[in-house]
Amino acid sequence: MTDDTVTRLESALDQSDEKLADDLPNLLESMEGRTEDLVREHPAIFGRLVRRMETMDIAGFVDDHPEVADQFQELLWTGMEVLVRESPEVQESIGEDITVNFRATDCEMDGHLTVDGDEQVITGGAGLLDDPTLEIDGPADVLVGLVTGSVDPIQGFLTQQYQMDGPVQKGTRLAPIMNDLADNIPQSG
Repeated sequence: MTDDTVTRLESALDQSDEKLADDLPNLLESMEGRTEDLVREHPAIFGRLVRRMETMDIAGFVDDHPEVADQFQELLWTGMEVLVRESPEVQESIGEDITVNFRATDCEMDGHLTVDGDEQVITGGAGLLDDPTLEIDGPADVLVGLVTGSVDPIQGFLTQQYQMDGPVQKGTRLAPIMNDLADNIPQSG
């Protein structure tokens, strides 16, 4: 990750949500393929970026910039994959295989998550899996909130912030993994 990219990202994170949304497509393009480096070398910046995602109008961003919706998800999921690999607490909460498709109901954004119980890793990204264990549909900000921690998986389901199709016991087993992931997002320094 170049110093210029890091500086541009830090500067963008100090701007309003609207200005960040305008700058994010170019930043995502400059970071493509280097998210792992960002998370490892600059975890606080990745944490700030994820926290800013919680305050952004995700559906509006995706509607305004459909060409970078997949890059947006790749950034988020690649960062989460790295966090799991470097976090024994999260790895310990992974005990079985679960596959999940996420579909935004308010914009064109689909994603997926694969939890591998044997390897104790997660992978995810844009697009949908064939025959997932769970399907979760809801507003884009709720779906991102499930990953970043602003939406509690159990309370979100009980208060119908999102819909889930599939075995409830699998959703119950997924919830602590999602909570552990969110708890391990680096805090800004």
